[in-house]
Amino acid sequence: MERKIRIRIGNKRVAIAAFSLLIFGSLMIASAEMGNSAGDTSYLTGVVVRQLIYALAGIVVYMVLCNLRVQRMPLFFAWFFYFLILGMMIICRFFGQINGAYAWIYIGSGATIQPSEFAKVFMIVFACRLLGHDRGENNVRNFKIYAAMAFLYFSVIFVWQHDFGSAVVLFVMCYCMAMIPGYKELKSIQAWMTLIVIGVVVLALIALSPPVTELLKKHADNYMVGRFLAAADPFLYQYDNGYHIIMSLVSFANGGWFGLGYGNSIHKYMNFPNPSNDFILPVIVEELGIIGFLGLLIMYGVMLYPIITASIRTRRTLGKIVLLGVFMYFVTHFILNVGGVSGLIPLTGVPLLMVSSGGSSLMASMASLGLAQNELMRIEKENVKGNSGKV
Repeated sequence: MERKIRIRIGNKRVAIAAFSLLIFGSLMIASAEMGNSAGDTSYLTGVVVRQLIYALAGIVVYMVLCNLRVQRMPLFFAWFFYFLILGMMIICRFFGQINGAYAWIYIGSGATIQPSEFAKVFMIVFACRLLGHDRGENNVRNFKIYAAMAFLYFSVIFVWQHDFGSAVVLFVMCYCMAMIPGYKELKSIQAWMTLIVIGVVVLALIALSPPVTELLKKHADNYMVGRFLAAADPFLYQYDNGYHIIMSLVSFANGGWFGLGYGNSIHKYMNFPNPSNDFILPVIVEELGIIGFLGLLIMYGVMLYPIITASIRTRRTLGKIVLLGVFMYFVTHFILNVGGVSGLIPLTGVPLLMVSSGGSSLMASMASLGLAQNELMRIEKENVKGNSGKV
C-alpha cells in the first residue's frame, strides 16, 4: 500500500491566531500606507500585493517547518547556514543605512533582505543542535561554542550594523535558551551569566537616571543617544528625536477607546517615518482604539499561550529550547516595539511581528512558528503514546 503524505498545520489555536494576525496585519499595512501613497492607487496596490506575496511565502515556510524536523539538521549544515547569515550581515554595511542602521541588503525594485531577522530564528536551531542533548563531558564545550557564536552575531548586529533593537532581541533569546539545560557541568557558567545580565540591567537603570541623561545631552546629536534621551523626556526634543514619540502619544489619545474608524488615522499622513512598520501601533490605536489594541493583544496571547505552557510542562531539553526561544522572540519584539512608540523605553526600530510590513520579519516569524508547531505536535504525540501505554 502506498503511504499517504499528511500535511499538518500543528496546534489549531496557534495556527488560527497566526493566520488572523497575518490578515489583520495586511489590512493595517494597507491603511497605514495611505499616508505614503498621496492618492497614488498604484503605489498602494503594489504595497498590498507585495505584502500578500510575503504572507504566502511565510505560510509556505511555516508549512515546511511544521512538517520537517530541522531541529535535528546535520551539524555541517547548521554551520553552513550560520556563516552564510553572518556573511550576509557583514555585507549589509555596504548597502547604506536606514534610520541609522546598516541592516538591509537591497535586491532591486525597492525590495530588501534583513539577515538579522533570520539570524534570530536560526540561533534557535543552533541551540537545539548544541544544547538540546546531554553529551556528558562535551556539554561545557558545546555551551561555550554556542555562547561564542551568539556573541559574534550580537557583536556584528550591534557594532557593525548599529541595529540596537535586533541585538537586544538576539541577546534576550540566546540568554533564555542558554539557561534551559540543567546539566550539572553548566551550573557555574549559567550563574555567572545571570550575574552579568543583572549587572547590565542595573547599568541600564542607572543610565535612565537624571544625572546620566544630563551628561549624555552633550552627545545628543548621536543617533542612538538621541533616541535614548527622547525616551527619557520626549518633550525636551519635540522638534528632533522626540517628535515621533509625541505624535505617537497624540495618536493614542486621539483614538480613545473605539478609534476613528479603519482608514481614518490622521497622523499617518505626515507624522511617522514608517507608519506601516515601526509606528504601525499608533495607526492601529488611532483607527481602532484601545479596543483594537486589546484585540491585537488577545490574538498574540492565544498564539503564544500554548507555546509557553508546553515549554513549561515538557521535560525534554530540546523541546524547552525551541518553545521558549520562539516565545521570547515574539515577546521581546512586542515589548520593544510597544515600549518604544509609547515612550516607555528608547525607540529601537524593531517591527511588531506578523503585523508590521517587511518580508524578512514576516518570513522569520512564520519560520519560528513552524519550529514551535513541529515541537508542539511531537509533544502531543508523545503524550498520546504515554496515555495509551497507561491504559
